[in-house]
Amino acid sequence: MAKATPFTINVPDEQIKELHQKLQLVTFPDELEDAGWSMGVPLNDMKRLVTTWRESFDWRAREKKLNEQLKQFTVPVLVDGFGELDIHVVHHRSENPRSIPLLFIHGCNVLPRPFSPPDILIRCSGPGNFLEATKLIPLLTKGDDGASFDVIAPSLPNFGFSEGAKKRSFGLAQYAETLHKIMIALGYEEYVIQGGDWGAILARTMTIYYSQHIKSIHINFIPCPPPYPWRNPLRFLSSLVSVPFSAKDRASIARTMSYISIDNAYSKQQSSRPQTLGYGIHDSPVALLAWIYDKLHSWSEGYAWTDEEILTWVKAAVEKPELNEANSNVEGERKNWTSLSQALASVAPASVRIAVAQFKEELVMWPMAWYRVIGNVVKEKEFDRGGHFAAWEVPELLAQDLKEFHGKDGAGYALVEGRDGY
Repeated sequence: MAKATPFTINVPDEQIKELHQKLQLVTFPDELEDAGWSMGVPLNDMKRLVTTWRESFDWRAREKKLNEQLKQFTVPVLVDGFGELDIHVVHHRSENPRSIPLLFIHGCNVLPRPFSPPDILIRCSGPGNFLEATKLIPLLTKGDDGASFDVIAPSLPNFGFSEGAKKRSFGLAQYAETLHKIMIALGYEEYVIQGGDWGAILARTMTIYYSQHIKSIHINFIPCPPPYPWRNPLRFLSSLVSVPFSAKDRASIARTMSYISIDNAYSKQQSSRPQTLGYGIHDSPVALLAWIYDKLHSWSEGYAWTDEEILTWVKAAVEKPELNEANSNVEGERKNWTSLSQALASVAPASVRIAVAQFKEELVMWPMAWYRVIGNVVKEKEFDRGGHFAAWEVPELLAQDLKEFHGKDGAGYALVEGRDGY
């Protein structure tokens, strides 16, 4: 069994020095009058963030705080066809010996166009990272108000402080294999999963391969094909009965279509010419800052991001430059692979219980009834606040929903053998 080794964040002085040298040399483009956010990150915001980053943001202090706050490890994982990768893992155990093992899978900014080819995974810096788990951990590991959890939050391969794959075809199946082997290495034969964004898609993918180990998934990002009559005739007929949709359903569909047609232009660039984009993001910390901050602002529901939060998220990416190149990993060159379209259209085995949580300003939103096509959905909940980064924006709501799902009166209670969370 692979052995977990304690890990401490310690960015080399040379990288910090080089970063500040680049920040000293930054030049800014001009901006149209009254542009606001209509054309991307406003110029004044960028100037303020760069000045703060260059003159007052103390990475060493933030690094020290993270090291004190988080229990971090690296776990060597042998991935079929790719050799051994050292994966960064945040692992917090609850004091309750019967706590539920929960694999938290962070998101990222790499999704191709939803529901359509090409099925390409891109290694490119994005907002998602292990930091998303940091607000949830203290809420989930305590058991005084319901179920408690052991939280395992890896940095996905190619992200944060995890090692990246060096060749093509590291796709959904390989991410799933990596995450499952981490859980086995840490001694968890059975476990549950929580994920949003990319994490939600990986959670669904993992049920294809490891359903005998995965007892439930709780997801707060649920892209799936609409109930087309040739795919889900019964669900399609059922939807006809409910037409016209409610105002909330119509708003959800309109928001999703706006994202697909307009707001996901970033993914078209990343999924078609990733190497070209990678030169700017890899070489320029300001380009990376703009790329990530644009999504943090646009995809959250009015969350008041502080400069320190923004720069910490970006800094964690900047300080691992070898993981930030936008290299396309086109799937289909291996027998063991799952395309994005297949994952989104997949149906999880009935043995895996699913809870879906939809926050107010999620990117992709369908009528709640449509989500039942993805498997054995036993819990559905809509929230009147929160956006795409729910674990960071409204961690208390996400944590409470998880506790309700796995608590004594929840549909996910006592699924993991010997662990009821109390």
